[in-house]
Amino acid sequence: MSGTPGQLYSLQQGRGLAAMAVVLFHLSLMMGLPRYLGHPLFSEYTWRGNLGVDFFFVLSGFIIIFAHHRDIGRPDRLRNYVERRFVRLFPVYWLYAGIFCALVALGFGSNATLPETATQWLSTIFLIRLDKFTFPIAPAWTLVHELAFYLVFALLIIRGRLGMMVFGLWMLMCLLLHEYPEYHDQTPWTTYFSPLNLNFLIGMLAWLGWSYGRPVIVKWALPAGLLLIALFYALESRGASYSQVQPGYAAGFGLIIAGAAALEAAGQWPSRMRLLNLIGDASYSIYLTHLAVLGVVGRLVFRIAEYVPAPPVLLYLLIFAGTVACGCLAHVWIERPLIAACRKRLSRQSPLMVQRAE
Repeated sequence: MSGTPGQLYSLQQGRGLAAMAVVLFHLSLMMGLPRYLGHPLFSEYTWRGNLGVDFFFVLSGFIIIFAHHRDIGRPDRLRNYVERRFVRLFPVYWLYAGIFCALVALGFGSNATLPETATQWLSTIFLIRLDKFTFPIAPAWTLVHELAFYLVFALLIIRGRLGMMVFGLWMLMCLLLHEYPEYHDQTPWTTYFSPLNLNFLIGMLAWLGWSYGRPVIVKWALPAGLLLIALFYALESRGASYSQVQPGYAAGFGLIIAGAAALEAAGQWPSRMRLLNLIGDASYSIYLTHLAVLGVVGRLVFRIAEYVPAPPVLLYLLIFAGTVACGCLAHVWIERPLIAACRKRLSRQSPLMVQRAE
């Protein structure tokens, strides 16, 4: 996304921060394993780093309506929409998933498993949950939600009113079900009607507020969103369940996104932070690869520590930095060239194919 027309650097930077939060969350858990430190280092600070996923969903709602609001009700724009969503989602995922499955089949990865049934393989390949199982690349469960949102949004492009009816009914079902299953207990029903899907709607509402609200007022959405996040974090810390506070987190993220976009549109955002922009660009690769890379980098760092003793905090920071760096390298050397090649191929077939990535 770097350097492309219409880009909002603040959103990319937010994506990068969310990806790093997820990495820190899983790193603290990993440190609690007996083969590492035996206790979850920094878990008192990172225990809600997985809220990066909630942020991703809200941001996706904002980005999709930001990029495609002019396509609504225009079926002639469907091919362009499908091509752009396909290129952003599948080629990189298929490559990483293929490499990961091959390594597992060769005996690497002590905790990883391959799909066992035809429906599990279909779910893994096409990101459509047909069964209750753990994806080979565990974070891919979130991509199932993303794809569902993309498909419903496609109806808005094909036929605006019908799409709005279907989208509204979907959101209502997600609201009424209000069930947050544990990661290993997700089923097709609890996935496609999860309240987490409401985050996409909140992101779309954030775009509406940013697009049509008064900039002077919308700018204040950023501090308001931070306060809201802090409030619901405090409530959860004092015993409230995640299901009770999750909508508040999502609303806070929506306010933050709208406020940051308003500040950037007014020229009041530090958009040229190169390292954070790069991490934001690489967030997809970081997110998909971080669990596997954490294990590899962790074993390497602890092996070195046998010969060069270092405090646990330094080991933690080295593993974190190494994991993020590997994700950035994967983005530069694998993800970016692969996406560029896919776009080039598709642009030969479709003059509507736009070269900008969201």
